[in-house]
Amino acid sequence: MKILHFADAHIDMANYGRHDSETGLPVRVMDFLRSLDTIVDAAIEEKVDLVLFAGDAYKDRSPAPTFQREWGRRIMRLSRAGIPTLLLVGNHDLSPALGRAHALDTFSTLEVPNVQVLDKPQFLTPDDLWGLPLQIIAIPWVSRSGMIASLDLPTDSPKDIYTDLENKLTELVNLWLDK
Repeated sequence: MKILHFADAHIDMANYGRHDSETGLPVRVMDFLRSLDTIVDAAIEEKVDLVLFAGDAYKDRSPAPTFQREWGRRIMRLSRAGIPTLLLVGNHDLSPALGRAHALDTFSTLEVPNVQVLDKPQFLTPDDLWGLPLQIIAIPWVSRSGMIASLDLPTDSPKDIYTDLENKLTELVNLWLDK
């Protein structure tokens, strides 16, 4: 099985400096996009079975529409090529406020074919993974308030929240490993 794993694209990290005359984008951003194109090209050319992106598409949770468009173009190439793609939400993609959309939410909302956004801890089986013969335990970045809500943690002792979180995640992972 061929799995292409990458993370920390941060395509808008260098939104300054000289601009490319063709695209109007900063030259440094174009460097990031060319690197992302190399990743997408490799996935398609090598006919990978799965692309796993482990978070941080952008430098923050509110990327400019231009950067969303450029990221979306690359993810759509994977989708059109029929390559199953998992997008884990990273700390730079996530709003600290519970219930607010994160930077990758659009792909879930639009139900992009072959693309699944993972924004909470979960155990994925072949049924969840387009029939691929593998299992994945996904632990995307989740804000403190998100963890409290999604893992049903007690809120009566804020100083113990990280110990409670570690215990709950350990319990979940062990439960999933036993499956």
